[in-house]
Amino acid sequence: MALRLVSVLVALALLGVLASNMRTRLHATHGGDASTPETLLQEAGMVVERTHQLTGAYDGVSLQGDSPLRLVSADAFGYCLELTWLNQPYHLRGPGGQPAQGRC
Repeated sequence: MALRLVSVLVALALLGVLASNMRTRLHATHGGDASTPETLLQEAGMVVERTHQLTGAYDGVSLQGDSPLRLVSADAFGYCLELTWLNQPYHLRGPGGQPAQGRC
């Protein structure tokens, strides 16, 4: 039980760092930034996958703050992340999916 609690706390900390990193990238104004919606979704997907490894479930992952990244759906078998980038929606269905334009 204690290990599961520690795992959840570590996962939440990772998600917080990811959200902060994404917010910085989304608000960057310099043209040399290699951030794309696809790479941001892939990074977020890696965090969700790591959380799944730690907790054994995709549901229960939460993204907090005013991030344009949302976990739209999650169950025992997969998840769907959605990112609004320059007023365009992008999504990633996981596990194993590829980022694509459109909503979940």
